[in-house]
Amino acid sequence: MRIVLIDDDRMVLETITLGWPDPADKFDTFESFEALKPFLYSADFQSVSCVILDLQLPDASGSQVLAEIRRLSDVPIIMLSGWGDADFRADIINRGIDDYVLKPASSKELHARASRLTRKASAQPLADLPAILTIGNVEYLQEDRALRRAGQVIELTHAEASLLDALAVAGGKPVSRNDLYFQSFGRPYKDGEKVLETYISRLRHKLEELEAGTGHALQTARGVGYRLVARAV
Repeated sequence: MRIVLIDDDRMVLETITLGWPDPADKFDTFESFEALKPFLYSADFQSVSCVILDLQLPDASGSQVLAEIRRLSDVPIIMLSGWGDADFRADIINRGIDDYVLKPASSKELHARASRLTRKASAQPLADLPAILTIGNVEYLQEDRALRRAGQVIELTHAEASLLDALAVAGGKPVSRNDLYFQSFGRPYKDGEKVLETYISRLRHKLEELEAGTGHALQTARGVGYRLVARAV
């Protein structure tokens, strides 16, 4: 993997890179948004596998950097932060990150999360998922990780697409909350956690942007998890 690591604390940069378990991976490290910009706007950025981004930089917030990266690329992004309650994490997820890790984070954990996201980003389309899944009059384009209707296209993050894939493969049957966490986020559900609900809400909103009423296709299976009511074409 080629990892971009952005943090203004040099100790954090050294701790993560020196403790990284795979010596074959390559790091590009930056301590500010200004330092990142020449690389971000270069052709080399297209070869990046994953971005690990600190929430607070000396010259920009993590949200500002995130928005600029998302304008240019759909590369998987892991946000690092020393704090953040459930509402804050939900807001950050809504802005387009793929994972969120509280500091101090071990190199081993970050490696595992980056590896999972990179595998998902480069994975071939699921064999038992149709190329186009129709939700109302909205088409889900699995290979492109996007929703489309009448020429209007809304892109999905890796995590959003993984969640929709997991529900689509179930063919309308309920998928448990724990299974969705494993299939979409690569980890088990923790009691009281609301990350899944945030992603479901975000997907419903994107569907509704394209066609009113389609958000209802993502249905709550009370006491179990969620189901997707859609049709394949």
